[in-house]
Amino acid sequence: MYKTSDDRRFKKNKKIIHRAFIDLVIEKGYDKLTISEIAERADINRMTFYSHYDTIEDIFHEFVDDMEAEIVDAISKEEVFDIDNLFELLNSLMFKELAFFKHVARDSRLELFRRGCKETISQLIRVDLKQGINEPETTRLIIADLTATCIAYSYFDWLAGDYGEISLSTVTEITKKMLASQLESIHYKK
Repeated sequence: MYKTSDDRRFKKNKKIIHRAFIDLVIEKGYDKLTISEIAERADINRMTFYSHYDTIEDIFHEFVDDMEAEIVDAISKEEVFDIDNLFELLNSLMFKELAFFKHVARDSRLELFRRGCKETISQLIRVDLKQGINEPETTRLIIADLTATCIAYSYFDWLAGDYGEISLSTVTEITKKMLASQLESIHYKK
């Protein structure tokens, strides 16, 4: 479990640990990473690491939770679900750590992280069908999950290079076009 605090020094150490973690995952891969290496790269001792995280996996969990919080904050300001805004936000978050996301997309051992990203998007796209269409909650949840899977994995497949030299904007336009009939019937559920 990762810890939280409003202490300025605590937050500064978290940023340093987070940066060391991302850099080492890109350089060495996730499976070869040790707490000692993260602490050394962050120029902290192991006890400082343990005052922030219990395990290396906790850094991943925090990363996903932080992304989710940023997306929720931005989307919750919208009255109506806007897929263009969602894609702009996802693009912005991804490009902050593009090399890291590319590594995650290419490393099959990091499927749990990819699944976590998909789950985050799914939780954000709680679907409400337009007036006059009476669908059960289960149907709406399935639509949200399938939509999120399509969005998340179009990103990860692009990041992994599965689509060749195609631009991200082309990938997002194709994804939106493919999802158009479903996206017309959803809005953000506060």
